[in-house]
Amino acid sequence: MGKKLWAIADLHLGFSTGKWMNKFGDHWTDHHLKVRANWLEKIEDDDLVLLPGDFSWAMKLQEVAVDFEWLGELPGKKILIKGNHDYWWPKTKAKMRSVLPPDVYALKKNALIVDGVPFVGVRGCDFAPYNKEDSAQTEAELEKELREFKLSIENLATLGPLDRPPVALFHYPPFPPGSCDSPFVRLAEEAGCELAVYGHLHTQAEWERFFQGEFRGVTYHLVACDFLDFDPVLLCEL
Repeated sequence: MGKKLWAIADLHLGFSTGKWMNKFGDHWTDHHLKVRANWLEKIEDDDLVLLPGDFSWAMKLQEVAVDFEWLGELPGKKILIKGNHDYWWPKTKAKMRSVLPPDVYALKKNALIVDGVPFVGVRGCDFAPYNKEDSAQTEAELEKELREFKLSIENLATLGPLDRPPVALFHYPPFPPGSCDSPFVRLAEEAGCELAVYGHLHTQAEWERFFQGEFRGVTYHLVACDFLDFDPVLLCEL
């Protein structure tokens, strides 16, 4: 059996805070146990697992250690990006390295090549204004996230020749609802990506409004934890 690439977003672990997702529906009860059981059933040590955002409810870096302990016990090499609820995420790479377990990698303003597979990514943000009077704030946030995605892609170019197309990780959907195009999409295409994942969405209505599938050579997968019924999805064999 060859290596495989899996993904699951929005784990929202609450070991450090006692805050879980039960208030959003009974299906979230003990969801981490469902994730763990499904993970152990299918994922091998040499596989790669994408975790695009909202990993933990921790507020401080020292609090997230117990959540990383849970993750570190699971097989596979894991690649994380920041989600909108990952308030624990440190400002420096050195601090991040101090808490990451073996075979766990963080992606922010940088690129990664893990076992020959290149990765770029960014958190992103909502395309719609946060409220009707604050479209300027939304535009500023989008520009910031676009700059960070460009930094990730630029960093990839410094890592040497690539043996395969890069994979793009987003937390927010990289396009507005009802559309499959955006500046994020065009950057992913220019970078040569053929596969992209995103999470963040937690209701049936949202799942139906956002694009999934192939667009101009890139295939987009929604991998939010509850959308997947807490079961990591196989993206491809490597």
